[in-house]
Amino acid sequence: MAVDPTPAPSLSWKDLLMGNKIIEQKVDSGSQQSEEDFSLTEGDVKKWVINGIPSIEVSERVHQLLEKEMSTSVVLKLLGRNIGFTAMQNRLYGIWRPSKPFQLMDIENGYFLAKFQSPEDYEKILSLGPWLIFGQYLIVQPWTIDFNPELPYPNTVLTWIRFPGLPGHLYKKEILWDIGGLVGKVTKLDFNTDSRARGRYARMEVYVNLGKPLISKLLINGNMQRVEYESLPVVSLMWALWL
Repeated sequence: MAVDPTPAPSLSWKDLLMGNKIIEQKVDSGSQQSEEDFSLTEGDVKKWVINGIPSIEVSERVHQLLEKEMSTSVVLKLLGRNIGFTAMQNRLYGIWRPSKPFQLMDIENGYFLAKFQSPEDYEKILSLGPWLIFGQYLIVQPWTIDFNPELPYPNTVLTWIRFPGLPGHLYKKEILWDIGGLVGKVTKLDFNTDSRARGRYARMEVYVNLGKPLISKLLINGNMQRVEYESLPVVSLMWALWL
């Protein structure tokens, strides 16, 4: 895949946290504003000691605020190769070509977090792909509250599935949504499928939990229906179980 050699803005979350001003390009102040708007109220944080171990617990309200703050963030991991922060950032700007700068943060175990200013950029990155860097598959998944960077690979991945030979009379959006929901949480239907431009071909994007058996077939009105997975990384298949 071609990579745009144009230098990318190099403002990272680390820079923001440290107060560094590495580039002059102005970044949307939305994240700064949200930080200013964020405040704890009485009961939001509880602290105590359990069996000699200091413990802290935050309220559901705080969890919701934090999840909202991360709603346009994705988890990244390059399979088969580790690269540095600058190389990753430059490559991402080259292949993604976002409409606005995004914030990138490198964390442990080869993971990166990317936070987008533009919801449109966020949706585009998740909808297109697969993405390759240096010929290696780049896992791009929405951030979720249960993300654990200590795991070698994400437990939950976002992938496209299809139902070859699905009877045409079932091509109604709500029905397709329910059928896909048997495999995992559906995030979107393929545009062409939704408009019926591709005829009898159902394709949708779903969350798949690799810690559970992958569903390879369904029963629809008593008839067997195959489920095919697109662009699921080979390493994911190695970790997954099949049902």
